[in-house]
Parts: sequence; C-alpha cells; structure tokens
Amino acid sequence: MVPNYLQHMIDNEAARDDVSKPFGGRKPANIPAPNITHFELARTLERVNRRFAAFMQSEMTRRGVEEIGHAHLMLLLAIGDDEISVTQLMERGPYAGTNLSYYLKQLGESGYIERNALQRDRRAARIKLSEKGKELCADMTAIAANCHKIVADSPDNIRNLEITFKTLDRIEQTWASAAIFGPRGE
Repeated sequence: MVPNYLQHMIDNEAARDDVSKPFGGRKPANIPAPNITHFELARTLERVNRRFAAFMQSEMTRRGVEEIGHAHLMLLLAIGDDEISVTQLMERGPYAGTNLSYYLKQLGESGYIERNALQRDRRAARIKLSEKGKELCADMTAIAANCHKIVADSPDNIRNLEITFKTLDRIEQTWASAAIFGPRGE
C-alpha cells in the first residue's frame, strides 16, 4: 500500500501544476522548449536519486530495518535471485571495490546475504541473498511498484516513462563513451 502522504504529495503537485502555470502546465506550440544543459540534467538526476533514497530509507525504518541503509538495499537488489561473485556484482553497478567489500561485510553481519567460499580458492566467494535479504527485497520492490502505479497511471505517462528511460540510457552511453574516447568531433 502506498503511504497516504505520498499520494497526497503527488495530488498536490498535480493540482499545483495545473493551476499555477499558464496553459495548465502545457506549453503552447509556438513557445520553444528551454535549452536543458547536461549540468542541469545531472543535478536533477542527483536530486531524484536522493529523494528515492530517502523514501526507501524511511520505508525500511518503518519496517524496523535500521542496521543497513539505502545503498545496501540497492546492492541487495543488484544481487537479486542470483548467486554471483564480487566481480560480477561490481559489473552490475557503480561500486568501488573497497566500498563494496565494506557493504558486503555489513550485509553478511546483519544476515542479509550468505557468502559461500569456493573450494578451489577460499579467498574467492559466491554471494547470494539470505531469506532475510529476500524478504526485504520483496517488501521494497512491492513498495516501489505501488509508487510506480501512481506515476504510470495512464498510457501517456507510461509512454513518457519509457521515453525518459530510453533517453537516459542513451545519455549514459554517450557519457561513458566520451569518458573513454573523448567527446565526438574532437
């Protein structure tokens, strides 16, 4: 169930958009769209990520999960139903080796993951979620799905989310390529 305060915030935002902006929040065809810089886009993405992190953290706290934070949850979600190595896990997200080792140690001590050492090299291990980790991921995934229903409440909004995702994915690939090969045209 989506908390009432979240629904209230979304309802108020929609009402504010319709009333306080000229043309009900829509731009007439003859006014050009603002030029959005990559700096503005990066700041917006950062804010969205922080707000999502704060929301997930508050939901975890409501469920009595206080020994780990949002970053740990994202790591658990990256592991998912798989049994994977640390190297494979690093490929799934933006994890630095030392941070990842520290997070995995905390998750193991808190009972959210199980570490199974390999027979041929006891230093290497495969990691998987414990039952406690699976339950937390299921709870948080259900909460996120309920929030998604609020945002994706119409075919137009679903289409906009798909376009947004594809655009962000393309921008990410462009930035990654530019970091390695330099910007195009140079």
